Amino acid sequence: MADVSLEWHEDFTLDATGDLLVVDGDDEVRQRLERRLFTAVKGYVWHPDYGAGLPQKIGSTLSVPQIKAVCAAQLALEASVAPNPPARLNVTRSLTDPGLISIDIQFTDARTGASVSFTITA
Repeated sequence: MADVSLEWHEDFTLDATGDLLVVDGDDEVRQRLERRLFTAVKGYVWHPDYGAGLPQKIGSTLSVPQIKAVCAAQLALEASVAPNPPARLNVTRSLTDPGLISIDIQFTDARTGASVSFTITA
């Protein structure tokens, strides 16, 4: 089922007819996961357990295994991500800029069974 397209830190986008742009499939799941990972902890009043708050952790001393654990726990809560096979996460710190973290996420779509992957760099 299509949902309104909303990229992180952007506004709603209009399609060619002036209606709100919709998204479905892999792009919808990616947007949902990005929103879950970037939403502040306790950022939703009615859903205090929603969100990993990754942006809140900028400047902290989280290790790569800690970041990986936070992401894995949040992906496990997302209905769009199939529990089996488990999602694969690769978290790497830049060699040239230790403050730059890259998170490679690969999972199986629970609805279609397709393998989906994307990268977040922060």
